[in-house]
Amino acid sequence: MTVEIRKATANDVEAVLALWQRATGPTALVDRADDIERLIRTPTSALLLADDNGELVGSVVAGWDGWRGNLYRVGVAPERRSHGLGTRLVRAAEAALAALGCPRVTALVHLELGDAAPFWNKVGYAHDTEVGRFVRNL
Repeated sequence: MTVEIRKATANDVEAVLALWQRATGPTALVDRADDIERLIRTPTSALLLADDNGELVGSVVAGWDGWRGNLYRVGVAPERRSHGLGTRLVRAAEAALAALGCPRVTALVHLELGDAAPFWNKVGYAHDTEVGRFVRNL
């Protein structure tokens, strides 16, 4: 298995949508192609993909607002899990954020997905029980 971690391009949008359907769990938002295209064009964000000879098998979104970095939409195709791809994606996202000058990273995690919290603990993130998240869709 030769998997390359690379930045997404506009040519990847439909494949990313399909991967997210199978790999990243539920979300309150509807995923749309134009949202992914905008993400790809944003200079302080990156959509990184695990690409196995043209087949997308994983993704992570890394964003930086100039203060803190955020990681989300980490997903690996179910049949490709437990081979280190999630860890590779997280490390690549951390490197991309560090290259921008980002000093601290937060992972947005869907805690009801059984494998999510153990994964983030495994890759060195601590569960912050003091900070909650309030959300409003616009």
